[in-house]
Amino acid sequence: MKRFQNLIFFIVAIVSIGLTGCNSKTTKKETDSNPFAFNKNSRVVFVGNSITHAGMFHNNIFLYHVTRFPNKNIYMFNCGVSGDVTWGVLDRMEEDILVNKPTHAVIMLGMNDVGRSWYGEKPTTNTDTLKHRKDVLRVYRENMEKIVNVFLEKNIKVILERPSIYDQTAILPAKNNYGVNDALGICATYVDSLAAKYNLPTVDYFGIMNKINTEMQKKDSSFTLTGQDRIHPGETGHFVMSYQFLKSEKAPKYVSEIVINSTKKSADKNTSCEVKSISKVKDGITFTVMENSLPFPVTENQKEGLQLVSFMNEFNVELLQIQKLSPKSKYQLKIDNEIIGSFSGKQLDEGINLAEYKNTPQYKQSLKVLEVLQKLWVTEGKLRGMKFIEYLEPYKKIKNKDNFVEVEAFMDSAFTALGYTNPYYKSQLNKFLKNKPKEKEYKKECDLLIKKAYKIAQPVEHTFLIEADSTLDSL
Repeated sequence: MKRFQNLIFFIVAIVSIGLTGCNSKTTKKETDSNPFAFNKNSRVVFVGNSITHAGMFHNNIFLYHVTRFPNKNIYMFNCGVSGDVTWGVLDRMEEDILVNKPTHAVIMLGMNDVGRSWYGEKPTTNTDTLKHRKDVLRVYRENMEKIVNVFLEKNIKVILERPSIYDQTAILPAKNNYGVNDALGICATYVDSLAAKYNLPTVDYFGIMNKINTEMQKKDSSFTLTGQDRIHPGETGHFVMSYQFLKSEKAPKYVSEIVINSTKKSADKNTSCEVKSISKVKDGITFTVMENSLPFPVTENQKEGLQLVSFMNEFNVELLQIQKLSPKSKYQLKIDNEIIGSFSGKQLDEGINLAEYKNTPQYKQSLKVLEVLQKLWVTEGKLRGMKFIEYLEPYKKIKNKDNFVEVEAFMDSAFTALGYTNPYYKSQLNKFLKNKPKEKEYKKECDLLIKKAYKIAQPVEHTFLIEADSTLDSL
């Protein structure tokens, strides 16, 4: 089925939402080092369909890397196109993906490749239907290998993603195309076989999303990690996906780890930071810290995700542990003379996670990074919207693409002829006509915003003061 014909299945969701390494015999084309090793100046392209186009899961991944590794200058590019399939990726490989000069390629495809329109609410024995289902999966497998080889032949490190799920188990109003998720499971096994053949790492979205759905739907039959269309993950689903990517990457747990014995003048531990100028004050201690990283700023829309995966404990620990204070006394923590909170000596001895406190200067700095990246993602969204139009089959037939009057007339006519009456198409065309003249400006803006985010994320020295809180009674 043509990619253009598949696009209709994505309209509702787009409008609404806007390592386990496999070891086996290797080939000459395998990568010579860990593809997850994002070194300084790495350039990572995320290749996929509308789920990648939406951007939320890899936006989270990018935010993590900017705040955790502010001196690595890693770039991550959205190379998703709504409605895309494997042959569509091959078609746009040079001008849309390789043009970014990637060092790494992260690939997730399958949701459109399985041909969801060939699945219905009831099982079928129709031989033509069954044959078509089998044929499209064969094409998916063949094209996925072609895509992998394009990157490997150019010495681009490849990370494969087992596809996100189609929710065929939740009780939802949307039509249920039973069997689609099973087909995606077959796609996942094909990804596994490619990973084994070329010794590539995979990120298992399919496994973790199915597991969480199964567990949660025992309590609430309408729970889903996808949107109401059963296809596109919402904020929570994307958060779970980003968690799984970081887990596969074996991303570091600590933003920083500060462990100080209050009876000494040196730190017992100082992971990802430098602690100095430790001195005692009356009933307390003061010191300065230069942390290498910032905490990940979790948004309000991601709070449900925090209940489903252990993101904070595994990837967002900014530990402050002050030992040998009076356990029953209360202490006030100040950073740069700003009150962060009041804690017992026992709490400080056990350690507190500063990443959970939004009033720290470090967290506020992270929010400034997020604010810049959100502007980046809006601008990047305009660029991906242009690609949505440009890779539609009718657009490719237009001879004079610089004549926007002709472009609008031709595309309007094509939409009518093909029966695409949903206003989404017209709205995307209008945005294209408005934004296309500013394409170079938007690309330049994206580059500047990334640089600005890294500049804001640079480490800043902070002064900590833990002193007895005279305003509170002892516990």
